Amino acid sequence: MVILLPLSNKGKLELRNSFKRVALTVLSLTISILSYAQTGKISGKITDKTTGQTLVGLSVLIEGTSIGTTSDAEGNYILNTVKPGTYRISFSFISFKKQIIPNVKVTPGKTTTIDVVMEDDQSTLNDVVITGARKSGTETSLLAELKKSQSIANGVSSQTIQRSGDTDAAQVVKRVPGITIVDNRFINIRGLAERYNNVQLNNVTAPSLETDVRSFSFDLIPSNQIDRILVFKSPSADIPADFAGGVVKVFLKSIPDDDRLTIDYGTSYRQNATFKDFKRTNTGSLYFTGFNTGDNDLPVNFPSNLNSVNASKLNAAGHALRNNWVPEVNTANLDQKLNIYGSKRFNINNKLLGNITAITYSNSKTNNAVFRGNYEVYDPVSKIAEENYRYNDDQYTYNVRLGIVHNWAFKLDNNNTFEFKNLYNQLGTSQYVSRLGSEKQQEYANFASNVLYRGIYSGQLSGTHKFNNETTKFDWVAGYSKSFRDQPDYSRYRTLANGDGTYNIFVPTGGAQPEFLGRFYSKMNEDIKTGAFNIEQALAPKSEGFKPSVKVGGYYEDKQRTFSSRNIGYVRANSLNFDQSLLKGTIEELFDWKNINTTTGIRLDEKSNPYDNYDASNKLLAGYANFVLPYKDKLTIVAGARVENNVQKLNSFDAGGPVNVNNDITRVLPSANAQFNINEKSLFRLAYGKTLNRPEFREIAPFSFYDFDQNFNVAGNPNLKTAKIDNYDVKYEFYPSTGELISISGFYKKFKDAIEMTAIPGSNAQSFNFNNAQNVRNVGAELEMRKSLSGLTSSKFLNDITLLINASYINSKVMFDGNSAIGQSNNRPMQGQSPYIINTAIFYNNIKSKFQVNLLYNVAGKRIAFVGTDLIRDIYEMPRNVIDLVVTKNFTNKLSLKANFNDLLNQNFTLMQDGNQDGKFDQSVDQVTAQFKSGRQFGLTLSYRVF
Repeated sequence: MVILLPLSNKGKLELRNSFKRVALTVLSLTISILSYAQTGKISGKITDKTTGQTLVGLSVLIEGTSIGTTSDAEGNYILNTVKPGTYRISFSFISFKKQIIPNVKVTPGKTTTIDVVMEDDQSTLNDVVITGARKSGTETSLLAELKKSQSIANGVSSQTIQRSGDTDAAQVVKRVPGITIVDNRFINIRGLAERYNNVQLNNVTAPSLETDVRSFSFDLIPSNQIDRILVFKSPSADIPADFAGGVVKVFLKSIPDDDRLTIDYGTSYRQNATFKDFKRTNTGSLYFTGFNTGDNDLPVNFPSNLNSVNASKLNAAGHALRNNWVPEVNTANLDQKLNIYGSKRFNINNKLLGNITAITYSNSKTNNAVFRGNYEVYDPVSKIAEENYRYNDDQYTYNVRLGIVHNWAFKLDNNNTFEFKNLYNQLGTSQYVSRLGSEKQQEYANFASNVLYRGIYSGQLSGTHKFNNETTKFDWVAGYSKSFRDQPDYSRYRTLANGDGTYNIFVPTGGAQPEFLGRFYSKMNEDIKTGAFNIEQALAPKSEGFKPSVKVGGYYEDKQRTFSSRNIGYVRANSLNFDQSLLKGTIEELFDWKNINTTTGIRLDEKSNPYDNYDASNKLLAGYANFVLPYKDKLTIVAGARVENNVQKLNSFDAGGPVNVNNDITRVLPSANAQFNINEKSLFRLAYGKTLNRPEFREIAPFSFYDFDQNFNVAGNPNLKTAKIDNYDVKYEFYPSTGELISISGFYKKFKDAIEMTAIPGSNAQSFNFNNAQNVRNVGAELEMRKSLSGLTSSKFLNDITLLINASYINSKVMFDGNSAIGQSNNRPMQGQSPYIINTAIFYNNIKSKFQVNLLYNVAGKRIAFVGTDLIRDIYEMPRNVIDLVVTKNFTNKLSLKANFNDLLNQNFTLMQDGNQDGKFDQSVDQVTAQFKSGRQFGLTLSYRVF
């Protein structure tokens, strides 16, 4: 049925105006389409003859016209709406010989493809001053940035990321010398654990998504959203001082190189999971979005404390919780991944406005068969380490991720740029674990179901400005970050074997034991407000030989965190009247509505403690001054100091009453860096600086948590001290040609009161807390090489190969005085410290066939995962060799296909207990405490550039 309504005169006028606008729009589009049909295009790819790498920012011009462009991040260029005819096209860029391609014919409605290979022109490098915007995402521009850096640094460019096939930032940073990744998320620099590393997102402190450690979950950032990652390893007054390993700066893309829309779709097969039965926690119908729909949350009117309610309300509370103990069973499909990337450049009165928007969605399912064991201290007489327990876990994990980047940049002129950057990531993780085994000669079957939602928003408004003929530079940033971690209904239960193949459900009598029959709920919210500015002033005119400068700045950060949790268990409602037959049934039958009562069934029992909640804040106010003293373009000394006032507060409880932490500490932290330019291709660096490492909120909170996976408890320590570090670095860098680097470096670090998670002395029930190690020293060396084989031989095949080698060696010792660390082994390595790290890669890139093959290798030496004591020996994570293969074929400038073959060796992930504490491993005296294979993964990704 159609209903017609009369229009007023005003409505008729608006309708006519609307019609006119539509008609004009259609007419304009028609004219544009007709005009477009009468013109053609010229496009192609530009590469470096020496390295085979694509070139970004190279100028392309049709001679005799005003039509021109520059090559984008992949070396592609396109000249649109070119009138039919024959033209001369010029290609030029600093340090390369200019090329002119004559007789380029343009046909209406068609695209003429011209690929160009550029040659080095070393003669143009003398006395050249480069102005304009440098493209920051290429390998060449990254090496130039590292060469100019005032401190010792490494990095990864977006160009390298594209070649590697890495899908997120966690995989990307493994390519940096001295870096490893723990739990596929957390970053270790020079073998130092994540707590010793500072992470910034677009020059603003990144929020943490974990309650237990200071860390940034790098797996939340898709690789296609990254412009570059820089890792600063030596102190400087202008970077944060709270680090020992390094400061990681992740820069997201802002001003695009061109207008484009790219769609990537990928799917992958996991050896241990895909097309096999998969057990999944009951998460609700909308879990695939990664958002918490509240299905597993505590009901709105659920009592705040079950110990203060009467029997009827206790029953009602028990009935209000879902009977979701039995997992869903289905078939694991292929992993899925979808990326949509769009960029747009606007020219507004010769002012550039750019937007980059990227949306990423992925889901994956893994299944690992994990062995877990625990042992008494090795007896050298009997040559036996008595077994405490032995379990085999079947671990199912389902991850869903949604990520959005929305960045704007406005370039007012060559001296003023404003940026507004936004990142949001949402990650849902559901896990179901079934555990079969024995403990002290009793057979058990234990089960756990866990859902975890994590999210992060980070936004920054920033500006960079140049004044006085670029002798004055000023930049500023204001940032806000928010993260949350929501863990609804972490449920666990235990069953005991009867010896005949059947099991009874364990239901405690008297008081609940939630780790064996109970539910755990937790919420963490963290807000960070940040402001910073930097002013750099040249102290002499550019024309003079001596060009000193000073750089000053300030930094303010206000971090607020709230953490709350509930620990709820179940007990027999009445030990005398309890229906024993319930123990022989299924867990679903036990939690039937009628069996939650005050007589014959089960009831809730609150086991939450006051110390299960805390509020915390951290306010940091810092200022610095750096003096840059260059001498005849040969020697540059950068010296300065940073002053930081940090006020850390925490309010919670312990068994004795309220706990109030108020640490107000001000420190002056000097640093000095010297750079000696040996010649145009090589330089030598020296660096020294003081840094520190503050306790994190979780580490000083008295909260105790039972970890089902590791089968131990972890508690905080309100008496932790701030660690102090002296850092010494030396480095030699050699740049053979464009895009190439060979460097070797050494470092020495001296720690006072280093923070570690250690076993509690006298506890064989595996309880851990956080403590200070009195004295630690680390000595290490690093080697990095990025070298093309082009020109070394006459082989065409070898000319298309580039080698990447990163290797680190670290010797670490923790030293104690007297009885400061009861039961710990003296001169052991620091927790999380690997003695060596090796990353290598072979990149094959054939420009003519548009075919790439990348072979990547990674290994990290054994490192202490858990610091032991008298009854629990140190437990080490053992080395694991990883080889990945990435094959890419570009069919056209718009269509490509990438194949990934990950973890080809599929070696065991292994934890071993150092039974005799000799730091060496022999399975006759040392014991395996955990072991599993993650399985090989094979994937295909199809990428299509719409325009």
